[in-house]
Amino acid sequence: MEKTLASSHTKRSSPSPSTAVNTTSSTGFNRRTKQRLSDATASVSETTRVEDDGDEEEGVEEKIEALQTIVPGGTALGVDALFEETASYILALQCQINAIKVLTAFLERCEKDDMKFGG
Repeated sequence: MEKTLASSHTKRSSPSPSTAVNTTSSTGFNRRTKQRLSDATASVSETTRVEDDGDEEEGVEEKIEALQTIVPGGTALGVDALFEETASYILALQCQINAIKVLTAFLERCEKDDMKFGG
């Protein structure tokens, strides 16, 4: 089954089975990750029970306002459009990070080659 996150600008899908990482070696990782998620969820649910509805709404509003300041053009968007734009923005940032990693690796290889030839 392929999961797809799509917006008006980007489309991202999960890797195909042929490019997927060996799942037997990541079983321990998945188990630890699920445990951390369940611990974090339990922690969040405990704090949510303590807060009353008014405080919870204020917290959500503050987080939405913070998100609007982080995402370019976010102040002019409604909540639904803000979440879609946030997802698109995160994907764009991930692409930039990958591009920087590739360029860095290329430049490091070039420097090593220059050192081999005395340059």
